[in-house]
Amino acid sequence: MYLRSLKRKLIFFLGFLIGFIITLYLASIFNNCNYKDCHGKSWKLKNKNTYVANKKLTMRGMKSSHQNINLPEDNLIEDPQKIKYQKWLRGYNITLSKINLDHQYYGSLFERNYTSSSLESDWLKSKVNIVCVVFVEKIKLAKAIYNTWSKNCNKVYFFSHKVTDNGSDPSIVKLSVKITSSWQLLCESLHHVWKSSNDSLQWLIIIKDDTMILLENLRYYVAPLDFNDGHYLGHPVVLWGQAYNVAQAGYVLSRRAVEKIISHFNTHEKCLAGGKYWKQEDYYLGKHLAALNIQPSDTRDYKLRDIFHGYPLQTLLWGLNKLGNYFTRAVYPGGDCCSPRSVTFSAPDAEQLYTINYYLYHLFVHNRGGIYGNKPAPTPVPEQEVWKLALKDEFNITYFDNITNEVYYKIWRFKYVDPMNLKLMNNKEYINGSDIFEALWSKQESERVKHN
Repeated sequence: MYLRSLKRKLIFFLGFLIGFIITLYLASIFNNCNYKDCHGKSWKLKNKNTYVANKKLTMRGMKSSHQNINLPEDNLIEDPQKIKYQKWLRGYNITLSKINLDHQYYGSLFERNYTSSSLESDWLKSKVNIVCVVFVEKIKLAKAIYNTWSKNCNKVYFFSHKVTDNGSDPSIVKLSVKITSSWQLLCESLHHVWKSSNDSLQWLIIIKDDTMILLENLRYYVAPLDFNDGHYLGHPVVLWGQAYNVAQAGYVLSRRAVEKIISHFNTHEKCLAGGKYWKQEDYYLGKHLAALNIQPSDTRDYKLRDIFHGYPLQTLLWGLNKLGNYFTRAVYPGGDCCSPRSVTFSAPDAEQLYTINYYLYHLFVHNRGGIYGNKPAPTPVPEQEVWKLALKDEFNITYFDNITNEVYYKIWRFKYVDPMNLKLMNNKEYINGSDIFEALWSKQESERVKHN
């Protein structure tokens, strides 16, 4: 009986081990295949032609794809996003040029008639209005966002169902209804934003409080788009046959998309009935927008790299086992990580938010020889006069002709001698120190009498 039981256990263990190995092998094949080789395995929208059309769109710059030439494929592809953006700029009669960072940030210190260049990011902020909505779980993260990238939003709102406003920044919006689901929180928040910024609202980005946004890259992406059309941008996946942008990576709604949602859910009761489960608001939003004929867009760049990321950059750049629904159910499988025009990525703690913000906006790489930045900062006292100022402030000494380096050293050594060394100091050393001060003060008094 014992051998028979042992045999059954051994067979079960071997079967389980073989099944586990086969599962891992199949998963690795699925996740390592690229877009060109296995795009047929990816999840598609209900309209299958949408996926093919988007693939053709990214390839439209290939002017010689059928010729026998020895060029890398990337050299045959133009960036359609860049082409659209440049066309949009020409509509404003705007031309771009590189600037000298050394002159931009330090020239004002040395030039009387200094004029700074207008930065592309500042000009875009004045033309492309983006409202940021942050759903807060931890007040520490909300404060970090408030002090960092939120300054680049045209307007920012903080909402929460469990964090209350304590009177300090950031201010948490208090909704007038009792919140029973994350979809209701989203729906009521959209109504609040619409009423508060109806005239200026063009684009709305919705994120969790552990997310970093590069608003400059988002404006670059949406600038050529018409916010009066229904746009729904993010990282789309499929669940139960429905495509939606995951909240983990953040998602963007155009003015028209927001208007359709709040028109459809135009009462508190309808917002309440739109979805009852927590942490499923992104799915409900995708479902409701699909019913309003608005589907997730393909936001990958021309090299098929994602721009919306639901993971930290250090995780994505070093590699990640792509077994979760975020990757396996992606509507548009991504290529290599990550697009240089990335818009969002996760930053799970406040320290990372501050650090990344410093790298992006306060640490500059100067690729030319510095002129202004290499000059010492202007000071009210010349460097060679600093020691005199120290003696005047510390000892009220204003006569410096007889003060040599040795005397200067002895003055400070005598004042700040270690108590233990003071005990060991012999009378002669102490008398010499005293004589130095007496001589200086006597000379000081004689000079004062002479001038008076």
